[in-house]
Amino acid sequence: MEVQIKAKGLPAAKTLRNHAARRIQGALGRFGHVVQSVSVRLSDINGPRGGADKLCRIVIQMKNRSLVVEELGDDMRRVIDRITERVQYNVSRQIDKLAAINRKLLPEPALVPVHA
Repeated sequence: MEVQIKAKGLPAAKTLRNHAARRIQGALGRFGHVVQSVSVRLSDINGPRGGADKLCRIVIQMKNRSLVVEELGDDMRRVIDRITERVQYNVSRQIDKLAAINRKLLPEPALVPVHA
């Protein structure tokens, strides 16, 4: 699983990138067989004016679909923590949906009578 993290307009960008990398790896590490790449963009929308303007956008490329999740808040570390929980839940849900679809597509096993 390839993870790419970009931070724009944030103080302590290196620390935030490291935090995001640890959280992403923890949230998606077990899905490495399905998740091909993860792109994370951390940005401060309003710059130094403050407010709930810290944006984290994660794009997850899976083998057969993409997921995009965004989270906004005033503290980037908390934004990263919240979004990684959401990402883990959403990827797990997508995998469950795909498994259900695959089960429907598989032919049911033939019942063989047992003779006594």
